[in-house]
Amino acid sequence: MRTGISAPLRAGGFALHDYVGRLLRIGFCSQCIVLAILSAVAVLIASTIDHSLILGGRNVGLFQHPTIWTFIGLQIALPLSLRSSLNKVVQNRARIRAVLKSEKGFTQQTVKPLQRFLRLQDADSKLVATIIYCVGLAAFVWNTYQNQLPGIVVPYDFWDSKNYFWGFWVTRVYKLYLFTWLLPYIALVHIGILIVVLRFVRRNRKTGKLTLLPFHPDGVGGLGFVPTLVTTPIIVTLLICSVSLFAAFEVHRALDVTPLLGLTVVVGSAAVAYVVPILFLRSDIVALKRDLADRLMSLQQAYYSSIIERPNLDFDTLRKGNEALDYFGKVSARVEAISNYPHLKRVLKFTGLALTPSIISICLSLYDHLSLIITSLSKRP
Repeated sequence: MRTGISAPLRAGGFALHDYVGRLLRIGFCSQCIVLAILSAVAVLIASTIDHSLILGGRNVGLFQHPTIWTFIGLQIALPLSLRSSLNKVVQNRARIRAVLKSEKGFTQQTVKPLQRFLRLQDADSKLVATIIYCVGLAAFVWNTYQNQLPGIVVPYDFWDSKNYFWGFWVTRVYKLYLFTWLLPYIALVHIGILIVVLRFVRRNRKTGKLTLLPFHPDGVGGLGFVPTLVTTPIIVTLLICSVSLFAAFEVHRALDVTPLLGLTVVVGSAAVAYVVPILFLRSDIVALKRDLADRLMSLQQAYYSSIIERPNLDFDTLRKGNEALDYFGKVSARVEAISNYPHLKRVLKFTGLALTPSIISICLSLYDHLSLIITSLSKRP
């Protein structure tokens, strides 16, 4: 990325990445991998010192619960997904230039607004940042509280509870970094990208500079890169979190509050992350489809009138007229086929894939409970 839009990958929550990159002279992808490896090594060393790699009974050791590995996976996947989103904005510069007829428009309407948003120079960005960072801080506080009450908040002990000194304090440092610095910043940049791009679409749709391309291969009239910015981070997060959710149900072996709450949070967050921006985009897609359909109808009517009003009609004129009207009909059908909820099927498909292991685990747990009940009832006289 040669434009200033790559700056977010060197600032804020990525300041440590940038420092590692300059220190080791490596690229962004390598920075993510190096920091993830350092995190993994730190928790491994802490758990080894505490002798908590594997714990007996219902207690959960480091190697018995993959939640921490999910975080480390997200530490790699989400920054790379964010970089992909920034790349998509740059790669679609040609489409944006075609709309605005100038390179200056791209900088003025995408790069600079994103820079202002990330510098918290407007009310929206300040509100979003306040909410995100407060949520991250609350998650860290709750996790710290929970880890001080093993056997009370959850019915077992675990490798990073207060009973394991090094595991507890290493994860406090790691999760403070993760929940209050890295992940909130990634969310802030992602939301900033969506706000800037969606406002760009809305602004240029209202001024008449933006039109749908009915035969564009993306199936969204040339706006396919916008829903991709929405859905890709959701899918990445769902697939990685699915491992942790499945493990949570396996560890609890029951429909306990903790795994069910985790399932609800993951699915609910994914739904909100899709629905809110897509509803905003939907209103523009519907308006663009309506405008294009009205223009096509006007052209159809004008062509029809020009044929009917001719004093002498011949077979060749009628044949050409029929072909023209048939063409307009096909274009209108193609416009109507553009989805008002782009990538919804894609999100539902990956959501189903991500939740399948957890659903299977829930079904097996219910089967075990029903079997016990049936067996107990059958033994009664």
